[in-house]
Amino acid sequence: MVKQFTSKPLPTIHFALGSIKQLPSLADSFGKRLLILSGNSLISQANIWDKVTASLKQNHSTLFCSTIASEPSPEMIDTIVQDHFPEEIDAVIAIGGGSVLDAGKAVSAMLTNGYGVQNFLEGVGSKNPDGLKIPFIAIPTTAGTGSEATSNAVITRTGSSGFKKSLRHNNYIPDVALIDPALMRTCPPDITAACGMDTLTQLVEGFLSTKASPITDAFAWSGIEAVQRSLLAAFKNGDDLQARSGMAYGSLCSGIVLTNAGLGVVHGMAPVLGSHFMVPHGVVCGTLMAAVNEASLAHLLETNGNREYLSKYTRLGQLFSSREDGSEAYYQEAFIEELYTLTERLNLPLLSDFGVTDEDIMTIISQSNTKNNPAVLTATEMAILLAKRI
Repeated sequence: MVKQFTSKPLPTIHFALGSIKQLPSLADSFGKRLLILSGNSLISQANIWDKVTASLKQNHSTLFCSTIASEPSPEMIDTIVQDHFPEEIDAVIAIGGGSVLDAGKAVSAMLTNGYGVQNFLEGVGSKNPDGLKIPFIAIPTTAGTGSEATSNAVITRTGSSGFKKSLRHNNYIPDVALIDPALMRTCPPDITAACGMDTLTQLVEGFLSTKASPITDAFAWSGIEAVQRSLLAAFKNGDDLQARSGMAYGSLCSGIVLTNAGLGVVHGMAPVLGSHFMVPHGVVCGTLMAAVNEASLAHLLETNGNREYLSKYTRLGQLFSSREDGSEAYYQEAFIEELYTLTERLNLPLLSDFGVTDEDIMTIISQSNTKNNPAVLTATEMAILLAKRI
């Protein structure tokens, strides 16, 4: 019998090399007054930025532009909204990495009411999002968060009392996801590595999630296969469009998976590491991925955990291993070893490089959770895995 599941909606997806050329016609379907959010790196790539804006202006669109220079904070979102509220904006277009897309998602929602976004953040605000938004087009230039297909926007306040919380509603899934892998060619190796490990983490955590379903497993496995053959190639040669396409596809799949299956321990620790220590999200994922899965697998084996999850670890090992005659135990261990190898080959830093010390471990654990991890790790298990990456 097929396991019962519910699936959230998808954006209209346009995935192709050169698909950025479709932007004027796609935007025109919503109207002529367009608010464009972009990152600093895109502005510096004048050939891309100039072509995008010129094509929209040629289509007689009126453009309002804002730059997203960091992970979006409540103040950043509120400032952009107040700059354009109550102007009549027909569509919001975000072109950039995950932070830019999250900012665009939040702005498109808040432009309908003009309220401060913090009022609607999970675990922080007192109001429930109503789901209203300005039409939103998401154009990723990195392969990482999969925000082009998710229902949430992560908003960050840094510092000792900081947070990373989500603005979430199914209606906040972008109307259009325009994915052109060619836009990712200039992404530098360190960002490619961190974002790529974020994608892989989301796919694996969704695949192993206690909320996984047949449909999320299908998307997760397809995305994992794409990342397995593409991540190192994209890291080594940014101009490898086949590898960039594979990573862009994997990232898209990861967004679909996390929206429907949720995530695990790595993402349960990421908010405190990002808000309190300003460790970039992709780095958190990349540096913790192997240690977390090592601890989760060991916990499942020691407690005679659910065979479904152990079988999934076996499948993962079979995919990442070249050996064809290994035992279940061999493949499970091979997957963990491959994750450690990836961490090393991608030159991912330790948490200590961002000022995290052994004395911070219990504070991190106290503000973390295991989310939908197949193994409910103890504080001791979490402390041990964190210590390995300090």
